[in-house]
Amino acid sequence: MKKGILLLTLVMAIFMVGCGKTDVKNSNEPQTMESEKDSDTETRDWDDYMTSVKEKSDRIKISLEDDELTQAEMNIKSQELYELWDGALNDMWSELKRSLSQEEFSKMQDEQHAWIAEKEKSVGEAGKEVEGGSMYSLIVNMEAAKITEERVYELYELLK
Repeated sequence: MKKGILLLTLVMAIFMVGCGKTDVKNSNEPQTMESEKDSDTETRDWDDYMTSVKEKSDRIKISLEDDELTQAEMNIKSQELYELWDGALNDMWSELKRSLSQEEFSKMQDEQHAWIAEKEKSVGEAGKEVEGGSMYSLIVNMEAAKITEERVYELYELLK
């Protein structure tokens, strides 16, 4: 039990330290040679951010597949995986809100609401077969993480 708590604390500490959002410059600046350089830096910053998130995700997935974990530990790790991708989604969403025009952002909000409804439907369906069981959290979290990861990559393409 103490080993599990220590492991969870360590994983959470690593997660919290590594999830800081990279500062990104305003993309609405006039396009000068200096701004083009800033734009390149902005893309690299998001590239670095995505690389970091992907590496953390891969570590969690590998642990879920390879480590001898209790069901409770798998449930916790799957929640960490979902929270990792959800945090990345929120970071990208914040940047899009800042960088898009009000009209473009309004359109994105409509799209995002539809995406959320579809995600919730898919997650609910994924958990139906094991509802009430010990695997429910694992199944639901993994589905939510998968769908959210896909959405993060869609938003990432918009930020490039």
